[in-house]
Amino acid sequence: MARIDPLTPPYPGETQAIFDKLMGPGVPPLLLFTTVASSDRAWRKFRGGSLLDESSPLTLRQRELAINRVCARTGCEYEWGVHVRVFGQAAGLDRDEIAGTLAVPLRPEQWRDDEAALLEAIDALHDRATLNAEEFASLGKHFDSSQILEIMMLAGFYRTVSYLANGLALSLEPNAARFSEYRN
Repeated sequence: MARIDPLTPPYPGETQAIFDKLMGPGVPPLLLFTTVASSDRAWRKFRGGSLLDESSPLTLRQRELAINRVCARTGCEYEWGVHVRVFGQAAGLDRDEIAGTLAVPLRPEQWRDDEAALLEAIDALHDRATLNAEEFASLGKHFDSSQILEIMMLAGFYRTVSYLANGLALSLEPNAARFSEYRN
């Protein structure tokens, strides 16, 4: 049972146009989107904070590793599963790497140096909401300042998404990946 009722079709014209842009014409929107869109203000703020555009200074793989790790660490199977299913293959993530985003503690030896630094930064932000000097320097070896800002903003945005999906107890999307498929 929904904690907050999602918006139901027919959607207002502008909202439908945004759903079509996000999902593709004729593709039903995610439950997360229809639930947040039930409040005009929340939907505007949510879209304004989104970082899923073509101008990202991160590669798709880097972006998806960050998002998947944030969602895994927050226990947000809903968003993790959507990203694994929708972007995992395009990002070049194999089955072991997807499973690696769930591993606690992180196994840095599984990753290239830049990816390990990225994932360790996500863990530090999750655990302490900060990066110590060593963690920041490690990121700086592999990422420039605009990329570091993007990483931190992605981590914060997807923590918010996780709060929404978990707090609203959203039902998992039917075709999304499940933690149980990838846990060792």
